[in-house]
Amino acid sequence: MTSDDCTTFSSMDPLTFVHEGIHPRVDRGVFELFRRSNHVVIGPYRTPLSWVSVRAEARKGGVTRLHFGHVEQPDEPIHASTTSSGHRLATVEIQTADEPLYRAFFTELARLSDRPIAA
Repeated sequence: MTSDDCTTFSSMDPLTFVHEGIHPRVDRGVFELFRRSNHVVIGPYRTPLSWVSVRAEARKGGVTRLHFGHVEQPDEPIHASTTSSGHRLATVEIQTADEPLYRAFFTELARLSDRPIAA
């Protein structure tokens, strides 16, 4: 972790995860995703937490794509694996080795929104 990386898990305070230019956060039931590339902010993606869908797509070369979109059913898992991008509103690429860090954050989001997380 660098000095820019942080994780805060609290139901009272905003829940924030920052890692290598990707900044997802939840504040008062609203999920926001900000991305930074070459000092330019790309995005944002903003939606109610209860609508968030994250699908992880394993790619070649040690890269995983995280596709953010909306759930079709309210009890749908917040995070799961996928083999295609489907219709998504935002996509970020991360190192596959970092995927467990993101999965831990999404597991906490699932807990906060009383939704399942796929195995």
